[in-house]
Amino acid sequence: MTIRPRVVRALRDVRERLRDAAAATHAKAATAAASSHAELSAEHDRLEEFLVSARDVLAVARTVHEVDRVAETVVVHRLAIADASARHDAAVTVTQATASALRDRTRQLKSAEKLHELVTEHHATTAAKAEQRGNDDLAAAPRLRVGGRR
Repeated sequence: MTIRPRVVRALRDVRERLRDAAAATHAKAATAAASSHAELSAEHDRLEEFLVSARDVLAVARTVHEVDRVAETVVVHRLAIADASARHDAAVTVTQATASALRDRTRQLKSAEKLHELVTEHHATTAAKAEQRGNDDLAAAPRLRVGGRR
C-alpha cells in the first residue's frame, strides 16, 4: 500500500498548524510569567521602600499602636509578596508545560516533513523509472522504413 502525497502534505500542514498554535500558547505563557516576575519584583521594591520609611516612623513613635501599625504593614507587604510569588510559580509551571508541548509539536512536524520528503522522492523516482522504461520500449521497438520495408 502506497502513501499518497496529498495525504502526507495534509498531515504536514495540520502538524504545522498545531506547532504554530503551541508556539502561540507558549508565547502567551512566557509573557504571563514575565509579567508575574515583574509584579513580584515590584512587591519586593514596595516592601523595601516601606522598610526604609519605617525607620523614621519608628524613630518618632510615641505609642505601642504606632509600632503595631508598622508591624501590620510589614505583614501585609509580606503577604503580598507571598501571593505574587505563588502567581509567579504557577506561571512558570504553565510556561514549562507549554514549552514541552511546543517541543513535542515541533518534533511531530519534523517527522511529518521527513515523511513528505521521502514520499516525494519515492514518487519522483518511480516516475523517472516509468519514463525511462517508456523510452527504452520505444528505442527497442522495430522501426519501419518508409515504403513498408525493413
